[in-house]
Amino acid sequence: MIDEKRLVELFLRLARLNAPSLDERQVADAVTAELKALGLIVAEDDAASRLGGTTGNLLCRVPANWAIEPVPDDDKPAGWVEKARQDPLLFSTHLDTVQPCLGKKVHLGSDRIFRSDGTTILGADDLAGVAAVLALLHELRTWKKPHRPLELLFSVAEEVHLQGISVFDASSLHAREGYVLDTSGSPGTGIIAAPGHLHLSFTVQGRPAHAGIAPEAGISAIAVAAQGIARMRLGRVDPETTANIGRIEGGGETNIVAAGCTVTAECRSLDPGRLAAQARHMIDSMEEAAAEAGATVSVQTHQSYHPYRVDPDQPVARRFQAACTAIGKTARLVSTGGGSDLNVLSRAGLSGMVLSCGMQQVHSGAEYLALDDLSDLVRLLMALVDAPV
Repeated sequence: MIDEKRLVELFLRLARLNAPSLDERQVADAVTAELKALGLIVAEDDAASRLGGTTGNLLCRVPANWAIEPVPDDDKPAGWVEKARQDPLLFSTHLDTVQPCLGKKVHLGSDRIFRSDGTTILGADDLAGVAAVLALLHELRTWKKPHRPLELLFSVAEEVHLQGISVFDASSLHAREGYVLDTSGSPGTGIIAAPGHLHLSFTVQGRPAHAGIAPEAGISAIAVAAQGIARMRLGRVDPETTANIGRIEGGGETNIVAAGCTVTAECRSLDPGRLAAQARHMIDSMEEAAAEAGATVSVQTHQSYHPYRVDPDQPVARRFQAACTAIGKTARLVSTGGGSDLNVLSRAGLSGMVLSCGMQQVHSGAEYLALDDLSDLVRLLMALVDAPV
């Protein structure tokens, strides 16, 4: 039985703190204090100085069977030796939340639903995951359960293109398998495939002219950009690939043919080859439009993160399915169109999945979290610690 009173207090305390990306100090200090009060050591890396933020990524190692007071060898409970010999299991969450998140007024209603007052987000993305990990430690200690070694990673700046995890030294992890707690829906859903992400920026240079006296002497950079965009395959390109135009900026007064225009865009795909092909298509479309009009275009691309895919038969997926069964849930293994810290960690050799944390309607003032789902998430984590490989 989960101590719901303690869980409610823990989540409300975290959710009421400010944690915008690159300024997660309040939440980081609260998490660090909670871990130290449990007798654990927390290390903070140099992400703050590298990213221009206030807070580094936090890493905490929990020794095998930490939750049980030392006892003589002949009095150790069943499972002690077996779990002590297993490799660590990683649980990873992120500390930052999207805006608006300052001065959140968070409460638990009589319907057992956490909400904000609607003027800000709730912050269950990802403070539900953070609270669940901390609650797991309390539950292990309360029930004095034998458990395998754990590594707990709390990243920063996840909501701004995974910046925090991108500067984290993943080679410092001992775990080779783990779970990132960071997607919507009731516990029981595991993400086994996620896309790679490419950011594109086009700068179109045309030629200015008086728009009323000599428009034919000019080349409108805005019109060129529009022609390039019109040639692109956008939206749902295929079952594994998407593309989108994010922003168009340029021009000035209406009596001047626009000399310059910038366009920002993205593409995503579960397949690396399709991701590269879609980016090439978008670049070709803009370059062809520019060449036909006599304009020029420069292109900058940046791969924010790479795709990952986990076979359902891999141990990390089998363990998740066994843990779901243990708490009376039916496991769902799905793919997603969004990225997470696992996109970066998987490149460092971690076999993992992203797990649903109960949060709903994230990134909006309507965001909410059911206490029952948060409790089930803690139960799932306890089952994962116990589940056979």
